[in-house]
Amino acid sequence: MILFDLDGTLLTSNNVISPVTVNAIETCKQKGYHIGFITARSRSKKNICLLDKLPYDFVAFYNGAEIYAENRLIESNILPYAQVSSMLQRLNDDFPEILMDVHLEPWNFLSIYNIICHMESGNRKTCSLNKLPECDVQRIRLESKSLTSIPLQHYMIPESSFYHTTFGDAIIVHKSANKGRVTKKASEYFEIPLTQMIAFGNDINDIDMMKTVGTSVAMGNAIPKLKKIANYVTETNDNNGVASWINQHLNQQKSF
Repeated sequence: MILFDLDGTLLTSNNVISPVTVNAIETCKQKGYHIGFITARSRSKKNICLLDKLPYDFVAFYNGAEIYAENRLIESNILPYAQVSSMLQRLNDDFPEILMDVHLEPWNFLSIYNIICHMESGNRKTCSLNKLPECDVQRIRLESKSLTSIPLQHYMIPESSFYHTTFGDAIIVHKSANKGRVTKKASEYFEIPLTQMIAFGNDINDIDMMKTVGTSVAMGNAIPKLKKIANYVTETNDNNGVASWINQHLNQQKSF
């Protein structure tokens, strides 16, 4: 089984998947490999359409808040609305400069504009943090110039965890929404040993996934920490890195 991160891995800097990469993955599928995606992205109509360009058996959104296998939801790791609402209100009261991007399907709240958007229809309306719809939460993104100095751990609810991205943002998800754990879920579901799984990634939230599989491939544009633990380093995402490694090690039937 081959697992892919999306941003910075499968997707180029222009947020497209090159035809060369599509062809390489389609060839893997024809050879009998299961294909899966594990992404921090949402399950929006736009992202679903993006994935539909490729054959796949498994996909996890929000790092694993929602896990689908063979087009069926098999696990949901979401944060309870009531507790999240209280947590966000406390953060806002103490640090009003923090910008919040909250995914509570089917809604997406953006505090910078004080609007809420419907993820399917695209309809939007004015909204404030204290008037969010009572839906459980898949993911929260926080942005602030001083974010790394804010003790976010003191605001977390028991079900949540967070990490800082390479851009300085913070992502809050359910503590079970972890790419390493999702990888093990895929292994169990398809009865494929972890040692026989391959993963491609580029960023900090891919580390647990890369450590879990038998073969890990870091993109040429990956963070140094990921390159250090990976079995292989391929070309960048803008230079068909995924396709380059696949064509060299899998589709040409070379050992890896």
